[in-house]
Amino acid sequence: MYQYDLHTGQSVEKTALVKNAGPEHANRLSSTAGIRAAGNHQGVVLLAGPALAQSINLFAFDADTGAFISSTTMPQYGNMRHFVVADNVLYAGVGVGANGSAGGHVLRWTGDKTNPFSFVEVADLPAQAADLTVHQGRIFISTWIGTGDDGLAADGPVAGAADVLAGIWMSPRLADGDPGLTPADSAGWRKVWDVSEYEPDPTVASTYALGGLASYGGQLYWGTMHVPLKATYTHLLRYPPVDEESSRATIQNTQRSISIFRGRNFGLDRQQVDLLYGATELPKYDPAANGGAGAWALVSTNNTPLYGSGGLGNPYNNYTWKMVVAGGRLFVGTMDWSYISKDLGNQAAQQLGLPASAAATLSAAPVLAEQARTRENPPATFGGDLFVFNSPWSPAEVVDNAGFGNYLNYGIRNIVTDGTDLYLGTANPMNLRTDPNDDIPEGGWELIQLRTRAW
Repeated sequence: MYQYDLHTGQSVEKTALVKNAGPEHANRLSSTAGIRAAGNHQGVVLLAGPALAQSINLFAFDADTGAFISSTTMPQYGNMRHFVVADNVLYAGVGVGANGSAGGHVLRWTGDKTNPFSFVEVADLPAQAADLTVHQGRIFISTWIGTGDDGLAADGPVAGAADVLAGIWMSPRLADGDPGLTPADSAGWRKVWDVSEYEPDPTVASTYALGGLASYGGQLYWGTMHVPLKATYTHLLRYPPVDEESSRATIQNTQRSISIFRGRNFGLDRQQVDLLYGATELPKYDPAANGGAGAWALVSTNNTPLYGSGGLGNPYNNYTWKMVVAGGRLFVGTMDWSYISKDLGNQAAQQLGLPASAAATLSAAPVLAEQARTRENPPATFGGDLFVFNSPWSPAEVVDNAGFGNYLNYGIRNIVTDGTDLYLGTANPMNLRTDPNDDIPEGGWELIQLRTRAW
């Protein structure tokens, strides 16, 4: 845990404050898989992350002095990703069970420096909350199906179970009734969109998640998330291939890169959702075709992209990790899994019991799928991407597509704004890349300041 001073540019590690506070806090820290969520309100900084026992751990600091206050474990929740402040109230999204596999909630913070871990539940959801934002007097959240966060996973919701498909949920109006959201609002949230309105294949749809979202230009923007090869893995287990050809067909037809949407007038008859980046047609599997042998066919998504194909030109863009607005522009950070594709292809082939030759097909699957659909051959560029919408009426432009000078930064996982400046938190798990004398950049996450006024 670190504190960074925006004025001096100095970073101070705070981890020792937790360890030295006593065995209870030190043991809690050592059982925390990672710090995933950070909130700051009324003089209290809250840091939270999933713990090893399918719970979450929280750590509180005094924002004014930097002192450690206390820590706690919340065993009733299994994940927490983001906080948001709305009308001077702090909220957080959580999941229940292992990685949110048993549903989710939105929590309202009711604490202070003397009681930093006081929360009440103000939303009861069938899926865990991923990101959340304020839009036109309400809180909107994206959901993630809790089935293996950053790796291959075969389990998941039954194909077509619309109540748990990844979607966009809308709260009651913050100004209605008591100020802000209260426990009385828990059942008043509405799902206003889910991935079945775009993805035609129900098995693939069951593996979607939704990530970053933001309010921009009077509309809500959001994007999809796709754990690498998870849809392939799930489809092959649900419909075992009869031969190598059918296996290759499944690998090719289950690839999805991120899609970007925006919408307005939610919950009204005139609600409208636009696809900005994605596909007009996507492959759908019919298990009854060919006399029960099954077959894939391109079918309509009932959407036409306004600006371009999925992945914003990069088929390996698989996570829409974070969206923020700064200086009148919308920034979108993504994950690009091209650097790890070879390793994941080998891993998937072994787990699925496929021949070694299938590993190369799995590694190149996003490009092969793009070639099959569009006849284009997009080049692979290692490193996470940052895009910007300079206005609500223009397509996205590339800010950087190579990890900001370190292609081992395979994603822009989080973004914090300070006026027009951005602070980018990268995802970079290549921790064994530590040799400063080789021609490979160093591993480990980075915090990058981006001065948007400079360009």
